[in-house]
Amino acid sequence: MTLTIDDRVSGDFHVLALTGDIDVETARILRAHIVDRFSEPASRVVVDLSGVDFMDSSGLGALVSGWQLTRDDGAFRIAGANPVVQRVLSITGMEDVFALYPTVEAATSA
Repeated sequence: MTLTIDDRVSGDFHVLALTGDIDVETARILRAHIVDRFSEPASRVVVDLSGVDFMDSSGLGALVSGWQLTRDDGAFRIAGANPVVQRVLSITGMEDVFALYPTVEAATSA
């Protein structure tokens, strides 16, 4: 499985646009990338999931790791969860925990 992470800066946010699958092999890479972004001063992160075709529980775990670094201060946001990913978030109840936005633009301007 492959996962591509396009990392760019938009305003005060690092935007991590993901393409591919988030599974047991790629979740470690995603988790490390998120942690690296939060190690920078005044970091805020938006994870764009609109290009994700598949996500299992290890992918969810990587997202939870990012959320745990900030909790509810709005520094960790998720954008573009397509129906496949939205189902995982819904089944696990994480749609009530994460700050979810329909687009990256909505997440960075909120």
